[in-house]
Amino acid sequence: METVITQVAVEGKRLIDAAWLGRISRAEAVHMFVQFGDGLIQQETAEDIVDDGLAWLDAHSARLRLLGWCTVLEVPLFGALVLMSVRAGEYAAAGVALLLLAALQYVHRRFTPHPTPILRRRVRR
Repeated sequence: METVITQVAVEGKRLIDAAWLGRISRAEAVHMFVQFGDGLIQQETAEDIVDDGLAWLDAHSARLRLLGWCTVLEVPLFGALVLMSVRAGEYAAAGVALLLLAALQYVHRRFTPHPTPILRRRVRR
């Protein structure tokens, strides 16, 4: 049963990503999530999950994009700086570049946005 729940969660994340990228609509994502869940996910719960996922991606999109570019660029940039410093015999500069690279990698991993908990709607009877 745990494997099925994990598969439903992974499919939900994939559908939220597809809806946020504009490949499918929100309604299609909710419908496909309910269909994939096959009784595990109710319509209202699927709507809440998709809406929360889309809101989270909207809120953190600029930060995630910046972090993505930083992680792509800083390893080649600082790696080249280390290689040039070693080649020039500036071992102190190479050490500083390696320390800066390690610090930036740590900061980027530490400050990635954390998923927010899903707030449940209160049902009034």
